[in-house]
Amino acid sequence: MILVIGATGYIGRYFCVEMAARGINVLALGRSSRVLQFLEENHVPCQHFDLDDPACFNTIPTEDVEAIVFLSAKLAEIETPVEEFFSVNTIGVYKTLEFARRAGIKKVVITSSHKVYNDIHKDVIAETDGICFTGSHSPYIISKIAAENFAEYYNKDFGMNTVVLRLTGVHGYGEILGHLNKDGSYMKSAFEIFFEKSLKGEPITVWGNQSVVRDHIYVKDVVSALLAAVRSGNKKGIYNIASGVGHSQYEEALVLAQVFGEAGKISTVTADPTKPGLTKGYVYDITKARNELQWEPQFTDLTKLYTDYRQEWLTKRFHNYHWIQDDQKPATL
Repeated sequence: MILVIGATGYIGRYFCVEMAARGINVLALGRSSRVLQFLEENHVPCQHFDLDDPACFNTIPTEDVEAIVFLSAKLAEIETPVEEFFSVNTIGVYKTLEFARRAGIKKVVITSSHKVYNDIHKDVIAETDGICFTGSHSPYIISKIAAENFAEYYNKDFGMNTVVLRLTGVHGYGEILGHLNKDGSYMKSAFEIFFEKSLKGEPITVWGNQSVVRDHIYVKDVVSALLAAVRSGNKKGIYNIASGVGHSQYEEALVLAQVFGEAGKISTVTADPTKPGLTKGYVYDITKARNELQWEPQFTDLTKLYTDYRQEWLTKRFHNYHWIQDDQKPATL
């Protein structure tokens, strides 16, 4: 059995439903009653679980557990008091590792973030390049680094096989890519703006230097990476999970226009390098994950990625559960 803590989040929904579809025994643990109902409707065994309630750990089965996957997180993209980043992202991981140690469960998989490389400037970034952060997301990043350090501590001192997956930016239907405030106000990302213009067939102008490329990953590749980590035996440590390929915003906009535009009404896409755009790109070396986890991303081609994204968007099966003011909700959702 795979125990999934944080199963009611974005990645958790995709992971648990896919595991159930494959006939893999999974128990989804989360506190959103609406998402737990969604999981039940999709034949996923689940139960209420709250990291803040110590009694909830007593309700989790410990026999025949293959691994624990920890997906609970407070995200930098959502307005959050600093202390909550640490209570969930750091202390939540500690509580889970300690539960696993006491229960004799060796394999724990936790998700971290590529943001730990925020101030590293290289064409391709590997796990050995260290960590370096800057900017407004730093409290979130520090909470993730602390969680990684707890994983290393439990691996070294207690012989556990904890795998940390440093995820690059995750794309896929159901995720928000802008910034959500507590009052439900929302600032759309460039991707969400391009998406909406593509639906309407309106011209798209991409700002900035288009030699700047970024490496994103599709949510279904994250799902396969999580399963690979679960099945990785005595492997442990930190792994970059990305596509290993960088694309410019111009390239993304071109594909969005083709995939989401209507016949005869395809957005024209132009670049304006005189306007301020992205200043930092990133591509990640995924050799370690390929070699040690035997994992390979399947959605590195943008057309393939957004064609699948479109099918998920049309069905709205994995829709987002955050409250966003109606007049500010992006069309991606």
